[in-house]
Amino acid sequence: MEERTILHCDLNNFYASVECLKNPKYKDKPLAVTGNPKKRTGIILAKSTIAKKMGVKTGDAIWQAKLVCPDLICVPPDFETYGKISKTVHEIYLKYTDKVEPFGIDECWLDVTNSQKLFGNAQEIAYLIKEDIKSTVGLTISVGVSHSKMFAKLGSKLADNDEINVISKENYKDKAWPLPVEKLIFVGKKRLIQFKKMNILTIGDLANIDENVMQEKFGVNGIYLKQIASGTEPDEVLNYNNLKQIKSIGNGTTSIVDISSHSQAKQIIFYLCDMISKRMREKGFNCLNLHLSIKDNQFNHLGKSLSFEAPTSNSSVLAKYALSILSSIWNFKTSSNLIRAIRISVSNLVSATSFSFQESLFFGHEDKNIKNKKEETLDKIKNKYGTNKIRRALLLNASHINCEISDDFFEFEE
Repeated sequence: MEERTILHCDLNNFYASVECLKNPKYKDKPLAVTGNPKKRTGIILAKSTIAKKMGVKTGDAIWQAKLVCPDLICVPPDFETYGKISKTVHEIYLKYTDKVEPFGIDECWLDVTNSQKLFGNAQEIAYLIKEDIKSTVGLTISVGVSHSKMFAKLGSKLADNDEINVISKENYKDKAWPLPVEKLIFVGKKRLIQFKKMNILTIGDLANIDENVMQEKFGVNGIYLKQIASGTEPDEVLNYNNLKQIKSIGNGTTSIVDISSHSQAKQIIFYLCDMISKRMREKGFNCLNLHLSIKDNQFNHLGKSLSFEAPTSNSSVLAKYALSILSSIWNFKTSSNLIRAIRISVSNLVSATSFSFQESLFFGHEDKNIKNKKEETLDKIKNKYGTNKIRRALLLNASHINCEISDDFFEFEE
Protein backbone atom coordinates (compact mmCIF):
# COMPACT_ATOMS: atom_id res chain seq x y z
CA MET A 1 0.00 0.00 0.00
CA GLU A 2 1.33 3.43 -0.99
CA GLU A 3 2.23 5.62 1.95
CA ARG A 4 -0.23 8.46 2.25
CA THR A 5 0.68 12.11 2.53
CA ILE A 6 -1.91 14.11 4.45
CA LEU A 7 -2.09 17.77 5.42
CA HIS A 8 -4.23 19.28 8.14
CA CYS A 9 -4.79 22.99 7.52
CA ASP A 10 -6.11 25.13 10.35
CA LEU A 11 -6.99 28.80 9.87
CA ASN A 12 -5.37 30.75 12.71
CA ASN A 13 -7.80 32.39 15.17
CA PHE A 14 -10.35 32.32 12.36
CA TYR A 15 -13.24 34.46 13.65
CA ALA A 16 -10.95 37.03 15.25
CA SER A 17 -8.65 37.11 12.22
CA VAL A 18 -11.59 37.79 9.91
CA GLU A 19 -12.69 40.67 12.13
CA CYS A 20 -9.18 42.14 11.94
CA LEU A 21 -9.28 41.66 8.17
CA LYS A 22 -12.55 43.62 8.04
CA ASN A 23 -11.25 46.29 10.43
CA PRO A 24 -7.44 46.64 10.24
CA LYS A 25 -7.50 49.02 13.22
CA TYR A 26 -8.01 45.95 15.43
CA LYS A 27 -4.91 44.15 14.14
CA ASP A 28 -2.54 45.06 16.98
CA LYS A 29 -5.13 45.12 19.76
CA PRO A 30 -6.62 42.41 21.98
CA LEU A 31 -9.88 41.39 20.32
CA ALA A 32 -12.56 38.81 21.00
CA VAL A 33 -15.61 37.70 19.08
CA THR A 34 -18.36 37.42 21.66
CA GLY A 35 -22.02 36.91 22.23
CA ASN A 36 -24.11 39.76 23.58
CA PRO A 37 -24.45 39.92 27.39
CA LYS A 38 -27.80 41.70 27.01
CA LYS A 39 -28.96 38.72 24.97
CA ARG A 40 -27.69 36.17 27.52
CA THR A 41 -24.97 34.92 25.20
CA GLY A 42 -22.12 36.93 26.68
CA ILE A 43 -19.21 34.53 26.32
CA ILE A 44 -15.95 34.53 24.38
CA LEU A 45 -16.45 32.67 21.11
CA ALA A 46 -12.98 33.35 19.71
CA LYS A 47 -9.99 35.54 20.51
CA SER A 48 -6.99 37.03 18.76
CA THR A 49 -3.43 35.94 19.48
CA ILE A 50 -2.82 39.10 21.51
CA ALA A 51 -5.91 38.46 23.65
CA LYS A 52 -4.88 34.82 24.11
CA LYS A 53 -1.44 35.88 25.37
CA MET A 54 -3.13 38.13 27.92
CA GLY A 55 -5.11 35.23 29.34
CA VAL A 56 -8.43 35.44 27.51
CA LYS A 57 -9.98 31.99 27.06
CA THR A 58 -12.69 30.73 24.75
CA GLY A 59 -15.84 30.03 26.78
CA ASP A 60 -15.10 32.63 29.46
CA ALA A 61 -17.78 35.16 30.27
CA ILE A 62 -16.96 38.61 28.94
CA TRP A 63 -16.62 40.00 32.45
CA GLN A 64 -14.10 37.25 33.29
CA ALA A 65 -12.07 38.01 30.16
CA LYS A 66 -11.96 41.72 31.00
CA LEU A 67 -10.53 40.97 34.44
CA VAL A 68 -7.35 39.68 32.77
CA CYS A 69 -7.56 41.99 29.75
CA PRO A 70 -9.33 45.28 30.60
CA ASP A 71 -8.70 46.72 27.12
CA LEU A 72 -10.33 43.77 25.36
CA ILE A 73 -12.31 44.81 22.29
CA CYS A 74 -15.50 42.76 21.91
CA VAL A 75 -17.25 42.42 18.55
CA PRO A 76 -20.32 40.36 17.58
CA PRO A 77 -19.89 37.39 15.24
CA ASP A 78 -20.46 37.74 11.51
CA PHE A 79 -21.28 34.18 10.49
CA GLU A 80 -22.22 35.07 6.93
CA THR A 81 -18.75 36.50 6.26
CA TYR A 82 -17.04 33.60 8.05
CA GLY A 83 -18.93 31.14 5.83
CA LYS A 84 -18.04 32.98 2.63
CA ILE A 85 -14.35 33.15 3.50
CA SER A 86 -14.30 29.50 4.54
CA LYS A 87 -15.74 28.58 1.14
CA THR A 88 -13.07 30.68 -0.62
CA VAL A 89 -10.35 28.86 1.34
CA HIS A 90 -11.86 25.50 0.35
CA GLU A 91 -11.66 26.56 -3.28
CA ILE A 92 -7.94 27.23 -2.82
CA TYR A 93 -7.44 23.77 -1.31
CA LEU A 94 -9.24 22.24 -4.30
CA LYS A 95 -6.61 23.70 -6.64
CA TYR A 96 -4.16 21.20 -5.16
CA THR A 97 -6.33 18.09 -4.57
CA ASP A 98 -9.95 16.95 -4.73
CA LYS A 99 -9.53 15.04 -1.48
CA VAL A 100 -10.48 17.86 0.87
CA GLU A 101 -12.43 17.02 4.02
CA PRO A 102 -13.66 19.92 6.18
CA PHE A 103 -13.58 19.52 9.96
CA GLY A 104 -15.55 22.53 11.10
CA ILE A 105 -15.56 25.92 9.43
CA ASP A 106 -11.83 26.60 9.86
CA GLU A 107 -10.09 23.21 9.46
CA CYS A 108 -9.60 20.77 6.59
CA TRP A 109 -7.70 17.59 5.88
CA LEU A 110 -6.10 17.29 2.43
CA ASP A 111 -4.73 14.10 0.91
CA VAL A 112 -1.93 15.25 -1.41
CA THR A 113 -0.41 11.83 -2.07
CA ASN A 114 -1.01 12.07 -5.82
CA SER A 115 -0.51 15.84 -5.99
CA GLN A 116 3.21 15.60 -5.36
CA LYS A 117 3.89 14.80 -9.02
CA LEU A 118 2.46 18.21 -9.90
CA PHE A 119 3.38 20.48 -7.00
CA GLY A 120 6.39 19.00 -5.25
CA ASN A 121 6.75 17.17 -1.95
CA ALA A 122 4.39 17.52 1.00
CA GLN A 123 6.20 20.43 2.63
CA GLU A 124 6.41 22.28 -0.66
CA ILE A 125 2.67 21.82 -1.22
CA ALA A 126 1.94 22.95 2.33
CA TYR A 127 4.02 26.08 1.72
CA LEU A 128 2.28 26.81 -1.60
CA ILE A 129 -1.16 26.50 0.02
CA LYS A 130 -0.15 28.60 3.01
CA GLU A 131 1.13 31.40 0.83
CA ASP A 132 -1.81 31.12 -1.57
CA ILE A 133 -4.29 31.69 1.26
CA LYS A 134 -2.21 34.53 2.67
CA SER A 135 -2.04 36.39 -0.65
CA THR A 136 -5.60 35.61 -1.80
CA VAL A 137 -7.57 35.93 1.43
CA GLY A 138 -5.21 37.70 3.82
CA LEU A 139 -5.31 35.01 6.52
CA THR A 140 -2.68 32.62 7.86
CA ILE A 141 -2.89 28.90 8.51
CA SER A 142 -0.99 26.30 10.48
CA VAL A 143 -0.30 23.09 8.58
CA GLY A 144 0.38 19.65 9.95
CA VAL A 145 1.99 17.13 7.58
CA SER A 146 1.90 13.40 8.25
CA HIS A 147 1.11 9.91 7.02
CA SER A 148 -2.13 9.74 9.06
CA LYS A 149 -5.07 12.09 9.51
CA MET A 150 -4.80 12.32 13.28
CA PHE A 151 -1.05 12.92 13.35
CA ALA A 152 -1.56 15.61 10.69
CA LYS A 153 -4.12 17.28 12.95
CA LEU A 154 -1.78 16.94 15.92
CA GLY A 155 0.94 18.54 13.81
CA SER A 156 -1.13 21.63 13.00
CA LYS A 157 -2.16 21.89 16.65
CA LEU A 158 1.49 21.99 17.69
CA ALA A 159 2.52 24.42 14.95
CA ASP A 160 2.67 28.14 15.57
CA ASN A 161 0.62 30.51 13.43
CA ASP A 162 1.73 30.53 9.77
CA GLU A 163 3.99 27.51 10.28
CA ILE A 164 4.32 23.95 8.97
CA ASN A 165 4.95 21.03 11.31
CA VAL A 166 5.87 17.56 10.06
CA ILE A 167 5.14 14.40 12.03
CA SER A 168 6.59 11.61 9.90
CA LYS A 169 7.17 7.88 10.24
CA GLU A 170 10.76 8.76 11.04
CA ASN A 171 10.12 11.23 13.87
CA TYR A 172 6.67 10.53 15.35
CA LYS A 173 8.07 8.59 18.32
CA ASP A 174 10.20 11.60 19.23
CA LYS A 175 7.61 14.29 18.42
CA ALA A 176 4.27 12.73 19.35
CA TRP A 177 4.82 9.99 21.89
CA PRO A 178 6.21 12.13 24.75
CA LEU A 179 3.15 14.45 24.61
CA PRO A 180 0.29 14.24 27.12
CA VAL A 181 -2.35 11.83 25.83
CA GLU A 182 -5.05 14.54 25.98
CA LYS A 183 -3.33 16.24 23.03
CA LEU A 184 -4.97 13.62 20.81
CA ILE A 185 -8.34 14.19 19.23
CA PHE A 186 -11.13 12.13 20.88
CA VAL A 187 -9.42 12.09 24.28
CA GLY A 188 -11.72 14.26 26.36
CA LYS A 189 -12.02 14.79 30.10
CA LYS A 190 -13.97 11.61 30.77
CA ARG A 191 -11.62 9.45 28.73
CA LEU A 192 -8.59 11.12 30.34
CA ILE A 193 -9.80 10.11 33.82
CA GLN A 194 -10.11 6.51 32.62
CA PHE A 195 -6.66 6.61 31.05
CA LYS A 196 -5.03 7.98 34.18
CA LYS A 197 -6.44 5.05 36.17
CA MET A 198 -4.72 2.77 33.64
CA ASN A 199 -1.47 4.79 33.89
CA ILE A 200 -1.82 5.97 30.30
CA LEU A 201 -0.35 9.44 30.58
CA THR A 202 1.34 10.04 27.23
CA ILE A 203 0.55 9.30 23.60
CA GLY A 204 3.37 6.76 23.71
CA ASP A 205 1.75 5.01 26.67
CA LEU A 206 -1.43 4.63 24.65
CA ALA A 207 0.43 3.42 21.55
CA ASN A 208 2.28 0.75 23.50
CA ILE A 209 -0.50 -0.64 25.66
CA ASP A 210 -1.69 -4.15 24.88
CA GLU A 211 -4.45 -4.14 22.25
CA ASN A 212 -6.43 -6.79 24.15
CA VAL A 213 -6.53 -4.55 27.22
CA MET A 214 -7.90 -1.65 25.16
CA GLN A 215 -10.48 -3.86 23.48
CA GLU A 216 -11.63 -5.33 26.77
CA LYS A 217 -11.93 -1.88 28.37
CA PHE A 218 -13.31 0.19 25.48
CA GLY A 219 -14.32 -2.25 22.74
CA VAL A 220 -13.58 -1.30 19.11
CA ASN A 221 -13.12 2.33 20.20
CA GLY A 222 -10.18 1.23 22.31
CA ILE A 223 -8.45 -0.37 19.33
CA TYR A 224 -9.10 2.76 17.27
CA LEU A 225 -7.60 5.03 19.95
CA LYS A 226 -4.48 2.84 20.06
CA GLN A 227 -4.24 3.11 16.26
CA ILE A 228 -4.46 6.90 16.44
CA ALA A 229 -1.62 7.00 18.96
CA SER A 230 0.43 4.73 16.70
CA GLY A 231 -0.31 6.71 13.54
CA THR A 232 -1.90 3.64 11.92
CA GLU A 233 -5.58 4.52 11.89
CA PRO A 234 -6.98 3.70 8.42
CA ASP A 235 -9.26 6.74 8.00
CA GLU A 236 -9.16 8.20 4.51
CA VAL A 237 -9.62 11.83 3.54
CA LEU A 238 -13.00 12.12 1.85
CA ASN A 239 -13.45 13.55 -1.62
CA TYR A 240 -14.86 17.09 -1.33
CA ASN A 241 -17.48 16.39 -3.97
CA ASN A 242 -18.59 13.18 -2.30
CA LEU A 243 -18.90 14.18 1.35
CA LYS A 244 -21.31 12.58 3.78
CA GLN A 245 -24.95 13.20 3.06
CA ILE A 246 -26.61 15.87 5.17
CA LYS A 247 -29.03 14.25 7.59
CA SER A 248 -30.73 17.30 9.07
CA ILE A 249 -30.64 21.09 9.04
CA GLY A 250 -31.65 23.26 11.95
CA ASN A 251 -31.48 26.47 13.92
CA GLY A 252 -31.90 27.32 17.56
CA THR A 253 -31.83 30.47 19.66
CA THR A 254 -31.94 31.57 23.27
CA SER A 255 -34.41 34.43 23.67
CA ILE A 256 -33.18 37.71 25.14
CA VAL A 257 -36.07 37.60 27.60
CA ASP A 258 -38.05 34.56 28.68
CA ILE A 259 -40.93 33.87 26.30
CA SER A 260 -44.26 34.36 28.04
CA SER A 261 -46.76 34.40 25.18
CA HIS A 262 -47.73 32.50 22.07
CA SER A 263 -47.17 35.60 19.93
CA GLN A 264 -43.52 35.89 21.07
CA ALA A 265 -42.94 32.19 20.39
CA LYS A 266 -44.58 32.53 16.99
CA GLN A 267 -42.14 35.29 16.01
CA ILE A 268 -39.11 33.17 16.96
CA ILE A 269 -40.50 30.12 15.17
CA PHE A 270 -41.05 32.05 11.94
CA TYR A 271 -37.58 33.56 12.22
CA LEU A 272 -35.94 30.15 12.66
CA CYS A 273 -38.00 28.55 9.90
CA ASP A 274 -37.03 31.34 7.49
CA MET A 275 -33.36 30.53 8.12
CA ILE A 276 -33.84 26.75 7.86
CA SER A 277 -35.88 27.14 4.68
CA LYS A 278 -33.15 29.23 3.08
CA ARG A 279 -30.50 26.65 4.02
CA MET A 280 -32.54 23.85 2.49
CA ARG A 281 -32.95 25.66 -0.79
CA GLU A 282 -29.22 26.42 -0.90
CA LYS A 283 -28.50 22.70 -0.52
CA GLY A 284 -31.29 21.63 -2.91
CA PHE A 285 -33.45 19.83 -0.33
CA ASN A 286 -37.05 19.49 0.76
CA CYS A 287 -37.93 17.82 4.05
CA LEU A 288 -40.53 15.37 5.33
CA ASN A 289 -39.99 15.73 9.07
CA LEU A 290 -39.73 18.59 11.56
CA HIS A 291 -38.63 18.48 15.19
CA LEU A 292 -39.22 21.30 17.67
CA SER A 293 -37.66 21.37 21.13
CA ILE A 294 -37.88 23.95 23.88
CA LYS A 295 -35.97 24.68 27.07
CA ASP A 296 -37.81 26.49 29.84
CA ASN A 297 -36.37 28.90 32.39
CA GLN A 298 -35.83 26.00 34.80
CA PHE A 299 -33.76 24.26 32.10
CA ASN A 300 -36.31 21.52 31.50
CA HIS A 301 -36.41 20.16 27.93
CA LEU A 302 -39.44 19.21 25.88
CA GLY A 303 -39.63 18.20 22.23
CA LYS A 304 -41.67 16.45 19.58
CA SER A 305 -41.39 15.48 15.92
CA LEU A 306 -43.96 15.63 13.15
CA SER A 307 -43.87 13.96 9.74
CA PHE A 308 -45.83 15.18 6.73
CA GLU A 309 -46.83 13.69 3.41
CA ALA A 310 -45.62 16.33 0.97
CA PRO A 311 -41.94 17.37 1.08
CA THR A 312 -41.42 21.09 1.42
CA SER A 313 -38.84 23.82 1.97
CA ASN A 314 -41.43 26.57 2.35
CA SER A 315 -40.84 28.50 5.57
CA SER A 316 -44.51 29.33 6.18
CA VAL A 317 -45.47 25.67 5.96
CA LEU A 318 -42.61 24.70 8.28
CA ALA A 319 -43.61 27.38 10.76
CA LYS A 320 -47.21 26.18 10.85
CA TYR A 321 -46.07 22.62 11.53
CA ALA A 322 -43.74 23.91 14.26
CA LEU A 323 -46.53 25.94 15.85
CA SER A 324 -48.78 22.89 15.89
CA ILE A 325 -46.06 20.98 17.77
CA LEU A 326 -45.61 23.84 20.22
CA SER A 327 -49.34 23.87 20.97
CA SER A 328 -49.23 20.14 21.71
CA ILE A 329 -46.35 20.32 24.21
CA TRP A 330 -46.74 23.75 25.87
CA ASN A 331 -49.61 25.74 27.33
CA PHE A 332 -48.76 29.37 28.08
CA LYS A 333 -51.92 29.81 30.18
CA THR A 334 -51.33 26.93 32.57
CA SER A 335 -47.54 26.61 32.73
CA SER A 336 -45.82 28.14 35.75
CA ASN A 337 -42.52 28.38 33.82
CA LEU A 338 -41.50 30.43 30.79
CA ILE A 339 -39.67 29.37 27.62
CA ARG A 340 -35.97 30.27 27.44
CA ALA A 341 -34.86 28.68 24.15
CA ILE A 342 -36.37 27.16 21.01
CA ARG A 343 -34.67 24.86 18.51
CA ILE A 344 -36.08 23.56 15.24
CA SER A 345 -34.58 20.99 12.89
CA VAL A 346 -35.82 19.32 9.73
CA SER A 347 -34.86 15.83 8.59
CA ASN A 348 -35.83 13.04 6.19
CA LEU A 349 -34.40 15.24 3.45
CA VAL A 350 -35.13 14.56 -0.21
CA SER A 351 -33.91 16.19 -3.38
CA ALA A 352 -35.98 19.19 -4.34
CA THR A 353 -35.79 18.18 -8.01
CA SER A 354 -36.21 14.42 -8.01
CA PHE A 355 -39.41 14.01 -6.00
CA SER A 356 -42.91 14.89 -7.09
CA PHE A 357 -45.75 14.89 -4.57
CA GLN A 358 -49.20 16.43 -4.49
CA GLU A 359 -49.18 19.49 -2.27
CA SER A 360 -50.85 19.09 1.10
CA LEU A 361 -54.25 20.74 1.39
CA PHE A 362 -53.84 21.18 5.12
CA PHE A 363 -52.38 24.68 4.93
CA GLY A 364 -54.31 26.09 1.97
CA HIS A 365 -54.24 26.19 -1.81
CA GLU A 366 -51.54 28.75 -2.66
CA ASP A 367 -49.77 27.64 -5.82
CA LYS A 368 -46.46 25.87 -5.14
CA ASN A 369 -44.54 27.72 -7.86
CA ILE A 370 -45.68 31.11 -6.59
CA LYS A 371 -44.63 30.22 -3.04
CA ASN A 372 -41.23 29.02 -4.18
CA LYS A 373 -40.59 32.08 -6.36
CA LYS A 374 -41.42 34.35 -3.41
CA GLU A 375 -38.93 32.60 -1.17
CA GLU A 376 -36.25 32.36 -3.87
CA THR A 377 -36.56 36.10 -4.44
CA LEU A 378 -36.15 36.71 -0.71
CA ASP A 379 -33.06 34.47 -0.75
CA LYS A 380 -31.47 36.60 -3.47
CA ILE A 381 -32.12 39.80 -1.51
CA LYS A 382 -30.69 38.31 1.69
CA ASN A 383 -27.64 36.91 -0.09
CA LYS A 384 -26.90 40.30 -1.63
CA TYR A 385 -27.71 42.66 1.23
CA GLY A 386 -27.63 40.50 4.39
CA THR A 387 -29.95 38.16 6.27
CA ASN A 388 -31.59 40.86 8.37
CA LYS A 389 -32.13 43.46 5.62
CA ILE A 390 -35.57 42.08 4.78
CA ARG A 391 -37.93 40.27 7.07
CA ARG A 392 -41.57 39.42 7.68
CA ALA A 393 -43.86 42.14 9.05
CA LEU A 394 -44.50 39.69 11.87
CA LEU A 395 -40.87 40.14 12.96
CA LEU A 396 -40.62 43.94 12.84
CA ASN A 397 -41.11 44.31 16.59
CA ALA A 398 -39.42 41.05 17.57
CA SER A 399 -36.69 42.63 19.70
CA HIS A 400 -36.53 39.55 21.93
CA ILE A 401 -35.10 37.41 19.14
CA ASN A 402 -31.36 36.91 19.40
CA CYS A 403 -30.37 37.57 15.78
CA GLU A 404 -26.65 37.97 16.40
CA ILE A 405 -25.68 34.38 17.05
CA SER A 406 -28.43 32.21 15.66
CA ASP A 407 -27.16 28.70 16.19
CA ASP A 408 -27.47 27.24 12.70
CA PHE A 409 -26.08 23.77 12.13
CA PHE A 410 -25.96 20.78 9.83
CA GLU A 411 -26.00 17.19 11.05
CA PHE A 412 -24.48 14.49 8.85
CA GLU A 413 -25.01 10.80 8.30
CA GLU A 414 -22.46 8.65 10.09
